[in-house]
Amino acid sequence: MKIIDAHIHTNFSDKEAAEFIRTYKIDYTWEGLQSSLYKNKIETAIAITGDHNFPTPGQYEMLREQANKDPRLKIVVSIHPQFTKFWHLKTIKKLFEKNLIAGIKIYPAYHPVYPNDKRYFPFYKLAGQYKKPVIVHTGDTLGGQYLVKYSHPLSMDEVAVAFPQTTFILAHLGNPWVRDAAELVYKNENVYADLSAFCIGHQKTAHNHIIDDIRYALEATGRPDKFIYGSDWPLVEMKDYIKIIKKAVPKKHHKQVFYENAKRIFNL
Repeated sequence: MKIIDAHIHTNFSDKEAAEFIRTYKIDYTWEGLQSSLYKNKIETAIAITGDHNFPTPGQYEMLREQANKDPRLKIVVSIHPQFTKFWHLKTIKKLFEKNLIAGIKIYPAYHPVYPNDKRYFPFYKLAGQYKKPVIVHTGDTLGGQYLVKYSHPLSMDEVAVAFPQTTFILAHLGNPWVRDAAELVYKNENVYADLSAFCIGHQKTAHNHIIDDIRYALEATGRPDKFIYGSDWPLVEMKDYIKIIKKAVPKKHHKQVFYENAKRIFNL
């Protein structure tokens, strides 16, 4: 089965993830990435800014260099709320025009700013004009120093209504607020979700709550066309995580969730 992994990080010098990676012994290197993509038959991987502290467009140069080395990688850069001046917007517009990035991402909770902060609005509008998705971090964070009130999925409802022409992807399906996130996917035609990082580390078996949460979201929305597979590598080992999501998603929806939906949403 062909797979698109719609959520990975490739900042191999990320100090914030270093302790985690040592604990779980995940090979977070360029060579480790190449091995994981090959062994798991990943046709395309969406490489997202891994360090949310970088100015807009977050880590573009690093990601572009990596994508030039491996065409399987498509780039999503972050928008930092303190770097949203006109020239930042102009830079993103140029990247959209040249089709050099597959989308943009914001980091509520990591940045103590709600998604409805007006500094983001021009970027939402621009993404809609160029038919590029906006990925929004929702749910828990890697680190207790961040404020998850900003990343509750319900904070996206106002934004989705205000920008109906823009596609929004709720990263992590709002976990642990999966039911709230599912409601947004059900209610708003322009809201989708990825299934990344429902567990971390090396997981050999699927936890029942993961299966229950993801199946609830699929059944409650009745929209398997609005969910996309993502791992959040290196927070999980790709092989194990694919097995977990295969158990959580009914087999009849595997092709959509693991491949077709991401191909359509990211215009791959």
